Amino acid sequence: MADVNTPRRGYSSPLRRAQADTTRAAVLAAARELFLAQGYGATTVEQIATRAGVSKPTVFTAVGNKQELLKVVRDVAMAGDDEPVALSERPTAEAMRAEPDQDRAVALAAAAMTGVARRYAGVDEVLRGAAAAGEEGPRALWAASEAQRLTGARIWMTALAAKRPPPEGFDLDAAIDELWLYMAPDQYARLAARGWDDARIEAWLAARIHDLLRRPGAH
Repeated sequence: MADVNTPRRGYSSPLRRAQADTTRAAVLAAARELFLAQGYGATTVEQIATRAGVSKPTVFTAVGNKQELLKVVRDVAMAGDDEPVALSERPTAEAMRAEPDQDRAVALAAAAMTGVARRYAGVDEVLRGAAAAGEEGPRALWAASEAQRLTGARIWMTALAAKRPPPEGFDLDAAIDELWLYMAPDQYARLAARGWDDARIEAWLAARIHDLLRRPGAH
């Protein structure tokens, strides 16, 4: 007879985890589609649940409330996946930091920034609209996104500038500010609307970064 005091083994099922991941991905995809199609304010959790083919409580369990959905949709658009790894720690950023040649490092940076903008430009527009509508949560998320882009610009520009002696009078802070502007998703969206493909946008961005690195006092 089994010892009645023997603790039960914890239940952990890879299948259950896979199903949860699939449900979460479906909820996030539905939220992204609806946010892009009709905006944050007009989208409801009920609509997201229906689009994802799940119940409303499942949406909350899989991701969270509507504000959390917007945040995670934003994070996934920026990173390209749902993994909790900062952009600055991802392989492309690590390759840029490890590349000793400044020109090649700029090419890597421009490619990474263009990829982020391609994925994120539409979501950024949704977030900006929600913030402009006055909702506190989206306003805070918008402000955080702007600050995070500035942090990213500082990381990129500082690393790139260190790969070659800068020109006399080089103003790192000004270069960071201008890169922050070039990295803005609406820059990508406007150029794409003019018919520019990613290769052309990437080349344009690389040229702008070279300009910042090579001229004194990037003003």
